[in-house]
Amino acid sequence: MRLDGPSLDHGPRLIIVYNHQMRSVVVGHTAFTVAMFGLMWAVQIVVYPQFRSVAPAEFANYAADHGARITTALALLAPAEIVFAGWLFLDTPAGLSRSAVFVSGTLLAAGWIATAFFFAPLHGKFQGPYNRDLIEQLISTNWLRTALWSGRAVMASWFLWQLLDADT
Repeated sequence: MRLDGPSLDHGPRLIIVYNHQMRSVVVGHTAFTVAMFGLMWAVQIVVYPQFRSVAPAEFANYAADHGARITTALALLAPAEIVFAGWLFLDTPAGLSRSAVFVSGTLLAAGWIATAFFFAPLHGKFQGPYNRDLIEQLISTNWLRTALWSGRAVMASWFLWQLLDADT
């Protein structure tokens, strides 16, 4: 059974703490989602197109260096985004649409499934001989992840706006 918050039987102080906690969850969710959105756009319009400028003889090393650096950035942002998204789904605050939170989580899951089963293997192919077609495939297909995280950023911003609007 899902509750929208603690019952009044526990007093108003518990409700205030719960509301403050959920406000923090929505703010954290928005912050990490928007950070991932920014990272996805930077990768899409700056990082991946830059692959075209790397000399074929240097490409495997460049791709390996990219992989190590992007993994560091993702290791800082992705777990927090996933935790906040899960928390928001499991304990959706009153005033937010649980269906919208579910859709946002579905976009997140789709992004990580695409990463695991398509984009990570595609990146693995960059360790082989230089292949301009693979670079173009990466750039063109990565618009999917860019769109997924753009949708998440819009939804997270909407959740935050709803929360702030409810406070006024």
